[in-house]
Amino acid sequence: MKQKLLIFFSIGLFIFVIDIVFNEDSPNKITIYESELDSLINTWITQVGREPTNEEIDGIIKQLIDEEILYREALKLGLDKNDIIIKRRLAQKISFLRQESILKNPSEEEIKEYYSNHTDDYLVESTYTFSHIYFSKDNQAQSRSIKALKSIQQGEEPSLFGEPFLLGKNFSIKTSKELKRSFGDQFSDSIKDLDIKKWDGPISSEYGEHLIFLNSYTDSFLPELSQVRSIVVSDILARDQSQSTAKYLEKLREDYEIEILSDLNAQSY
Repeated sequence: MKQKLLIFFSIGLFIFVIDIVFNEDSPNKITIYESELDSLINTWITQVGREPTNEEIDGIIKQLIDEEILYREALKLGLDKNDIIIKRRLAQKISFLRQESILKNPSEEEIKEYYSNHTDDYLVESTYTFSHIYFSKDNQAQSRSIKALKSIQQGEEPSLFGEPFLLGKNFSIKTSKELKRSFGDQFSDSIKDLDIKKWDGPISSEYGEHLIFLNSYTDSFLPELSQVRSIVVSDILARDQSQSTAKYLEKLREDYEIEILSDLNAQSY
């Protein structure tokens, strides 16, 4: 408690000194709010892991004052003009403020309607767990893979056949989208037709031919709304925020006249 009193006394003393130095009529008056100092001190505690000493609080306050003075001097010199980074940060900030101002949880009816209209977004894809033997397409892959499959079916060891594959030999719980990224559309479409727990194929990929031992397969399914409710709510809020920002910008554009100048002419938007 004593430490807290010293902290607030130090804060009050600096605010009092600042108020004397920068009188009320001065355009250079800097006002520091207690909430801002509390935020900086809490950030300091989070980073360092302990409460700051009085000297460290003095340093935090002095740094805040120095930053504010330098910021104002930079504005006087117009250093904020034509700076794309500053423009983007300010644009992001007003966009975030706008989104927060309209943030409200959707009603149960909105949640049900959104879910029913976007079921494809919540569909859980089928998955495949399998091993494969790879045959490079530059080396008579088709005929070699067919011959190898017959030998395996007659009892020969699968490890005797094929070539090393960059992505590995075993794949666990891979979705159709993941297979398309790794092997291509033809492979992803063909693996659906293979039998489970036996060597089958060959099926083609972008790399060559593959014999497949499909260990397991799960069907795609649509989860109940209760299972994905929090995700649906997040999606609705994200949509509403995006639409609100777009409408806000559309309304603001009516108050602006925009033209792009070139050496030849000017184009209005």
